[in-house]
Amino acid sequence: MRTAFRGGASILFLLGLLLGCSEEASSPGSTVQIRTQLGLTTVRAAAFHGVKPQGHSPVDSLRIERVRLLLKRLKLHAAGDDTLTGGRDVKVGPFVAVFNAAVQLLGWAEIPAGTYRWLKLEFHRFSDSEAARYAADSLFRDFATADRPSLLIEGTVFVGDSAVPFIYRSDITANVALTLEPPAPVAAGEVLQLLLRFEPQQAFREGNTILDPRDPRLKSQIDNNLRAALKALKQSP
Repeated sequence: MRTAFRGGASILFLLGLLLGCSEEASSPGSTVQIRTQLGLTTVRAAAFHGVKPQGHSPVDSLRIERVRLLLKRLKLHAAGDDTLTGGRDVKVGPFVAVFNAAVQLLGWAEIPAGTYRWLKLEFHRFSDSEAARYAADSLFRDFATADRPSLLIEGTVFVGDSAVPFIYRSDITANVALTLEPPAPVAAGEVLQLLLRFEPQQAFREGNTILDPRDPRLKSQIDNNLRAALKALKQSP
């Protein structure tokens, strides 16, 4: 009888262990979904009556059609995380974040429940060996040219009656931590939806004037503005 009892107890213990594991495996997790979108696509200069002031940009307006950003990693940081070493990977690359008028999914990942404070982007510029490897890849080949850009902005410059297409190329490399304000809480089983938006106004406008993307003298100023042009926003489900 004692042997039978021990055997039955062992079976019950194993069943309890299996049931416990099953409940743990099926417990609901949380998810983050990150989408991209271009902000207001037209950048206009301030209106002037008569002749524009000397030194003012001749550009009347810009229209941005598409922005592409080469990234190495996309991370989500909880409140209290070290933004240098902490965080959870949402997507690891290289990969391309595309911004245009339509909202599109960039990536998603399972995350623990908690409150999240930053979305961190790691810009990437191909090395010479990477450029050779990706030169024939339709997704990456525009980043695998001789100048190896990390960001490409396509649009049109309007000066008087002229419309001139342009492609702005930047080779900046940076780790940019975008603050979620207010912080974004997510409970177990919920989906945290974030929008990564690029604002052309922040990149190409300085005061009342437009920064001409074709002017090489303005490149460093535009490059410095690019970080401020990226915004991370929480969306309603």
